[in-house]
Amino acid sequence: MKGRLKGITIAVIGGDRRAVFVAEELLNEGAQVRLVGHEREVPGGQAVAEIEAGVRGADAVVFPFPGVGEDGRVSTPGEPILLQDKDLASLPEGTPIFTGFARRYLLELADRLRFRLVEVAERDDFAILNSIPSAEGAIQIAMEYLPVTIHSSSAFVLGFGRVGLTLARMLNGLGAVTTVVARDPAQRARAVEMGCRAADFGRLPAIAGEADVIFNTVPALVVTARVLKCTRPDVLIVDLATKPGGTDFEAAARLGRRAMLAPALPGKVAPKTAGRILGQVVADLLVQEKGLSLAVLP
Repeated sequence: MKGRLKGITIAVIGGDRRAVFVAEELLNEGAQVRLVGHEREVPGGQAVAEIEAGVRGADAVVFPFPGVGEDGRVSTPGEPILLQDKDLASLPEGTPIFTGFARRYLLELADRLRFRLVEVAERDDFAILNSIPSAEGAIQIAMEYLPVTIHSSSAFVLGFGRVGLTLARMLNGLGAVTTVVARDPAQRARAVEMGCRAADFGRLPAIAGEADVIFNTVPALVVTARVLKCTRPDVLIVDLATKPGGTDFEAAARLGRRAMLAPALPGKVAPKTAGRILGQVVADLLVQEKGLSLAVLP
């Protein structure tokens, strides 16, 4: 049901192209929206240049999904803008502040000003939906760089969390011979049930030479120099983990392996979908606070 946020004012601060679609989704839900740091205007919304003016009188604030930098700077399509205590001083205590990941700067600011910080990245409703553009983007990269089709290729997926599971399912659907590498026996069992091969990380060096492409989703060093030495020279490694990723990129360069760090793919390959997902999750959480029933995401 649209119009769930009627009477609510939300400030959307900075961000990439996703922010415009976050604003559009919140407007569609009936909120009044101020978009800060974007030259592009959203029909029905208000474009504001400064954070302080954008948040004045707001009931909630949405920061970019990657969060606020450790130096207090908020990314925008142009020059970053600096977030200071005075910019949010007009907000009442307990105002919800939404972001994907909260780094120390924003955590400390929220603690000083007594805001309620909501990190959506680890919420299942958001992360499962956001895994779809992540997986599609990873496969798009593989299609661009591999000299073979995804169909019948040997594709390894390291990690079987929300992104890994979605990615493995998509690869299976495209006809890849998919191997899931996971520590958890239950996850490996689920991978086998889905029609994938499964292995633990201890076996990775022994089987890495079979891979045409390795997709890593683990935010820890798992594609080590030892593993890389066991891969074929023409292997492609697509690392989806947050920076610095889970690949020894220096060793990959020395060995002549093509390896690329590709985090934040939703905002790059499908900003409209990614923005709508974030906007709907923010709307659901705000509606939940009001005690209203939640709409089902399409």
